[in-house]
Amino acid sequence: MKKIISITSVALALVIGFFLLGCDTSPTLDYVTIDINPSIDMVLDRNENVVATSALNKDGEILLLNLELEGEPVEDAIEDIIDESIDLGYIDPDSEEIVVEVGSENERIRERVRENVNNAFQERGMFGKAIAQENTELIEEAETLGVTPGFLRMAYRAIDADDTLTLETALTMTQKELITIINDKKDEMKMVASEQKMEFFAERTLLQETYLPQIQALEAEIAEIEAAEGDATEKIAELEALRTEFHDAMSELRLAYQADGEALRQENQLQKQTRRQEHQAEVDAFRNQMEQRRRERKSAIEEYQEDPTTEPDTTEPTTTSPETGGNDSQQGSNS
Repeated sequence: MKKIISITSVALALVIGFFLLGCDTSPTLDYVTIDINPSIDMVLDRNENVVATSALNKDGEILLLNLELEGEPVEDAIEDIIDESIDLGYIDPDSEEIVVEVGSENERIRERVRENVNNAFQERGMFGKAIAQENTELIEEAETLGVTPGFLRMAYRAIDADDTLTLETALTMTQKELITIINDKKDEMKMVASEQKMEFFAERTLLQETYLPQIQALEAEIAEIEAAEGDATEKIAELEALRTEFHDAMSELRLAYQADGEALRQENQLQKQTRRQEHQAEVDAFRNQMEQRRRERKSAIEEYQEDPTTEPDTTEPTTTSPETGGNDSQQGSNS
């Protein structure tokens, strides 16, 4: 995963390390990635309730449309995710090998979510199981920057949501501040569909590279003038004008993508309805037989879930950085 960072990773790690000594870094929030395909992520509070969700690909966007998970206990959220994935045909209940990948830097949370997923499949009489997923590239980057992988992922989600936020600034914020940014911008960011994000992020980066060096140069110049007890009034006015111009350019860019994004969002809504209708008959038949399936398959499903031969994927292609954007959805369903 290629990252564009304005200063070297080592220097940034030192800055972050010193700053974090005075920050609230207590692990009150945990980050979980669930890859069925669809791929989504969730942020959990200390009571293991969902406080934020994000789609990591187009199928994830379709899955989360009209699915409100915020405020739910994680086990209820998992039930809703599995049910919605069945209804939309992303999971075939008659498949004999359904694998859901669960990623989290918190081993206890990861194992708990895996247990929730396995229980959901057992209750439905389905041969499905959850395996651990690790994103080694993200882990290595987080180690270089001196933060946890979950915190780094939240920082990238916040950068996705806020045009003016840089990685350097995001990494000096608290978890709660990042979640506030993510949730405040959630509906707005939904308007920029995953198909557009790579282009959107590329154009946004160009604007940042154009304006931010000028803003930083003016800030340094003003600091020098004020240190010498000079009059920086004109430079301050110039700085404010440049910041306004930067903000307006960012707003114009987002509005342009939102106009196209609304059409894509409506298309996703229609696609979701179509998928639900296409699978309605088989889903109804499955629901009617679910209790019988659960009783008959209980031992066989437990044996399948305990089978260690399914290897986890050590990559996480759906992780989004502000420079690369989100990946398109993979083709097909988990069947």
